[in-house]
Amino acid sequence: MKTYKIFIFLFFFYGLTAEAQKACEESLEKAKQLLTKASPFTEQSDIFKLIEPCASNGNAEAENYLGMLYLKGIGVPIDNEKAFLHISNAAGKGYANAQYNLGRLYKYGTGCSINFIQAMEWFTKATENGSQRAAYSMGYMYYKGIGVSQNYQKAVYWFERSEDPMAKHFLGLCYYLGYGVAANKDKALGLLLNNPTLNSKTLVSYIKREQKEMLEAKVIEDLEVTAPESKPINPEVVIETQEELEYLPYDKLELEEIKGAWSGKLLQYDWSGKYIQRIIPITITIDIDKESNEIQVSCILEEQKINTHAIWQDETLYFKNLSQTVRLSKLYPQHPTKLTLDYNLLATSLQKYTYQNSKYLIGYLDTYIPEWTEYGAPMSLVLKPEGSKNGLNEEALLALAAQGDQFIKLYPVPFNEQLTIQYQLKVPSSVYVELISLNSTNKIVVLPSIRQQAGDYTYTIPVESSLPKGLYVVRLIAGEQLYTRMIIKDN
Repeated sequence: MKTYKIFIFLFFFYGLTAEAQKACEESLEKAKQLLTKASPFTEQSDIFKLIEPCASNGNAEAENYLGMLYLKGIGVPIDNEKAFLHISNAAGKGYANAQYNLGRLYKYGTGCSINFIQAMEWFTKATENGSQRAAYSMGYMYYKGIGVSQNYQKAVYWFERSEDPMAKHFLGLCYYLGYGVAANKDKALGLLLNNPTLNSKTLVSYIKREQKEMLEAKVIEDLEVTAPESKPINPEVVIETQEELEYLPYDKLELEEIKGAWSGKLLQYDWSGKYIQRIIPITITIDIDKESNEIQVSCILEEQKINTHAIWQDETLYFKNLSQTVRLSKLYPQHPTKLTLDYNLLATSLQKYTYQNSKYLIGYLDTYIPEWTEYGAPMSLVLKPEGSKNGLNEEALLALAAQGDQFIKLYPVPFNEQLTIQYQLKVPSSVYVELISLNSTNKIVVLPSIRQQAGDYTYTIPVESSLPKGLYVVRLIAGEQLYTRMIIKDN
């Protein structure tokens, strides 16, 4: 009789559980239908009421949705900490979408501290559980070097493992440009033509136009038989020139030495800093007001006149007017109505060299792209006094402006409640790191002078809400070498 009662109890219990599960699934389905309606959602409170009880009963999908409601402020006030809690609970139960979302929370430091190792771990778990978007996200991070060392081969590896349309788009771009794989324009077009995204359709239109222009240029070249042959840049000459430049004397650059009119080239690189994508003529005039010591910088670039003020510190010009933007045409347009990209000029470190009896200023330009909330790809400046007759040949120009890896990486851009600093030491060094304001006397010592071994280092520092918004510089001293990078603090 006792066994019979236990059987009845279990039958009743599992019946209730099945009923609760069914009710939960029905509630989730109704919530999804409401969420698929065009935003703004008119039934926000209803969405929350449908999802919350199901999440409280431990349903991983519902917990993930609940976390997203807190993240987006749908039916409840935005609460990043609660969003992180619910999404991490769902991720721990193996729900792929939650694992992908948790990776994004760690990537951007939402409801937690930025942690790229954790981000990559959760993206990997999500990929193993079938999330195509997670594999694309890892490829994107390697493509641009966000939180990891920039590596096209690893980017291609992850793009190839994703059916996400944006992964296919970037994979096609890699094959077209030869980034991480041997260039194969036929394969690139095959990937892009079969991809439904607007990005790929726009890029295909650009490629077809470029091929048409190249074909027309070839026809003209064949007709003009007397025209001189264009000679490719000899990489051996570039290497030899770089070796020669390494032995040029380097002296500390004083502010008075950069005053005057300069002309030269702006070189825009790919994300690895190894391939020059275009070379743009530029003229720059630097004036210094003797009374106020105010630095006025005027620039002409692609018919744009740019006027801004700057601060001179650590042999670097830090530009103060971030509302001043430079608009450049996109090299590989990926949207039919977005053919240009705006760059904020942050800073340019400068060095002076005398090469072949000519004086040069070499600058490494740091930019910020507001549309992407990311730093721009590397850029270099090669300048000589305006009117100077001597000029570099193309091989020497490339060698003189060769990009090295950006030593300091900062996230997020701009920063607010926290700032993550990454760097890599090649050799054991004594390291000191500080964050200083360009607009006030605010200063935060991130790392007091300490001996560190070779390796990768990451520090995430909380930022007090009282810290004023504006321009800040991270100064890092490793041994006797000073590195700096500018960043913006938002509200």
